[in-house]
Amino acid sequence: MRWRAVLTASLLVVAIGASPGHTDSRARVPRLALWMEPGANLLALSTVGGVRGVLDRARDAGVDTVVFEAKNAWGYVTYPSSFAPILNESPVPRTNPPAYPPPARWFPKGYDLLGTLLHEARARGLRFYAAVNTFSEGLSAYRAGPAFEREGWAGTAYVATRPVRAPDGSEYELAGANTTRYADQLILYTRAVGLRVPTTRYGVEVVVRRDRVEEVRDRERAEPDPGPASIPEDGYVLAGHGKAAAWLRTAFRLGDPVGIGPVRVQMEPGWKRSPFAFTNPAHPEVRLYELAILYELLTRYPVDGVILDRTRYEDLTQDFSEQSRRDFEAFLGRPVARWPEDVYRYVPAGYWVARQPGPLYRAWLGFRARNIYTYVLSATRLIRALRPGVAVGAYVGGWYPVYYEEGANWAHPHVRPPYPWVSETWVQAGYAPLLDFLMVGLYYRPLTVREALRRGTNPVYSLEGGARLARELVTEEVPVVASLYLPHFTGNPGRLREALRVARAQAAGVLLFDLIYLTDDLWEILPGR
Repeated sequence: MRWRAVLTASLLVVAIGASPGHTDSRARVPRLALWMEPGANLLALSTVGGVRGVLDRARDAGVDTVVFEAKNAWGYVTYPSSFAPILNESPVPRTNPPAYPPPARWFPKGYDLLGTLLHEARARGLRFYAAVNTFSEGLSAYRAGPAFEREGWAGTAYVATRPVRAPDGSEYELAGANTTRYADQLILYTRAVGLRVPTTRYGVEVVVRRDRVEEVRDRERAEPDPGPASIPEDGYVLAGHGKAAAWLRTAFRLGDPVGIGPVRVQMEPGWKRSPFAFTNPAHPEVRLYELAILYELLTRYPVDGVILDRTRYEDLTQDFSEQSRRDFEAFLGRPVARWPEDVYRYVPAGYWVARQPGPLYRAWLGFRARNIYTYVLSATRLIRALRPGVAVGAYVGGWYPVYYEEGANWAHPHVRPPYPWVSETWVQAGYAPLLDFLMVGLYYRPLTVREALRRGTNPVYSLEGGARLARELVTEEVPVVASLYLPHFTGNPGRLREALRVARAQAAGVLLFDLIYLTDDLWEILPGR
């Protein structure tokens, strides 16, 4: 394979003595950065004129750094690679606005999207940072991406479910409770998520009170949409999409009894319950492939910085492959007597399930964090060896108190967070010092600690509190860039103005996610206007 040859070159670079240290690249921390996800913005960026228009507007709004994905979340690159699948040839259509057919049908042949953006950004005095989605290598709904093409790459998930039983004896397995509903899934919602179900209209909702059907709401076929169903205090709502919706339509009528079956556990490909297909971060071939991507990118394009994104596990259910078991046993120095129950097991909890930690739970969390640390170490060494002075950052979620789910410790190893799941291995796997800056997703509606307290929310789950926590976790040694989720400010530019003020007071820079959400009224309040 071509990527193996690229890999050999990248390993040679690392082997000849690349240093993980910093140069003057920390001076390149973005003051105001704008993220551009390829799929959502592909129509606007598919011509040179479109790129110029976007970048002119960004420059005039005070943006100093453009962040564009060199490899997207399903493993397609945005430049003409010699071995990775290219977005220009993607078979994946976009159904959400802006909608378009598969790029393979219409995207300009031979158009180097990343190269065009880099050239035009430089012409406007903007820094250009290439983001690389590391371990996410496929789009589940279309079975597209390297995770589906290479044997053993896809992550293995240890999952539990409970079946919902209808009066006719048929069943459909729950995919989760109080979580996002994806294609063909049946999700159970309780009052823990609010008074109404947080779903789109594309499905069927069955309201259950005291184990009997109180309402069947077919939002997909109703005109107009009656809106999301109310969740009863003494019951729940079953919300189905696609195949699950079709089952709900025929399985239940008003007054029917509804049964929730016992817990069932199984191992399955992780992509089955996720929109993106994550690979196993500890798989040697996966890690080498990701380094080859970095090598190819940096030897072809004089980018100003690299952002490592999705450099983590998908969630706590992954990766439970046999390879990971062998690696974990080598890490422990002994066999695992009961796999995977010694890590954790599933037990009934209300209508759903809960994880019950086993004797090796903290060791497992530390083991996963160490896997991510060793990759980040290799990646940063390679980047700095190939292009000294290039800034290196990572994009992470700010919800550190539960970030063990993702298996990555983005804190400083001098910090021992006060959480019961933290082990010495977890602490030592803190990778913040390897970076020049850290982009932290602070996707919280409360802007200040005071506002969070007024809402009855933990203050760390506010823009202000989250930024403070991030700074404490990296010991002020690594600059923090606060990432704002722009849909929270739709139709309320004054709220975005206040968020920018709070973010600047607490962080070294601000990232706007994403270009597609910047409506005219939001553009107008950016500082360059």
